[in-house]
Amino acid sequence: MEQQFCQSCGMPLNGTNHGTEADGSLCPDYCKYCYKDGRFTQNFTMTQMIEFCLQFIDQLNAESGQNLTAVQAKEQMLGYFPTLKRWKEKDPRTITEKAADLLAQCENVTVVSIDADGYPRPVQMSKIHAEAYNDVWMATSADSVKVNDFKANNKAGLCYDRYGDGVALRGRVEIITDDAVRKDMWQDWFVHHFPSGPADPGYVLLHFIGTEATFWINGEFSRSNIQLP
Repeated sequence: MEQQFCQSCGMPLNGTNHGTEADGSLCPDYCKYCYKDGRFTQNFTMTQMIEFCLQFIDQLNAESGQNLTAVQAKEQMLGYFPTLKRWKEKDPRTITEKAADLLAQCENVTVVSIDADGYPRPVQMSKIHAEAYNDVWMATSADSVKVNDFKANNKAGLCYDRYGDGVALRGRVEIITDDAVRKDMWQDWFVHHFPSGPADPGYVLLHFIGTEATFWINGEFSRSNIQLP
């Protein structure tokens, strides 16, 4: 019988690693790591899948008897993956929908403020909520350097990336101290930083809204200005 391969990641399929359909039956096309209960397990683009698979280059070499470098393996995947069923089909999502799915995969984002000397100051922060690909909420201390930066100049940058796809945004940050909003955005782990809970005076929110976006998604580069409501 001809060897079958996962039509998403290229993994050889055998009797133990097939994915499942919504009714629990085995899926003939995809492995269990890519497809479960009738759905893909990740909203990856093809380039993200390639970057993800490159983590397993040592395993690939061991199983295939090859000695590929990561660069060589990537070149092979770039030629092979477009022939797989999942990637043959045109992705119906718009660039902003892809960006929103990418942001959903990211626990952290990088936020950039402008300091008193006019230099950008990037810092990684936990994303606690997102309304859209350009609308991100974070929590921080009221006396932090970045809060002081944003009080003086609310212009900001924000970027996020995963497995080779990325989005960079320019926009503005609003410092939120409203009690109702702080309570609504509160997460249990915040107590380690703000022991008095949602009413802690040291707890504030940063609300970033992007007005300009640069996308690098699935090998495609584009820019756009964002029309805000």
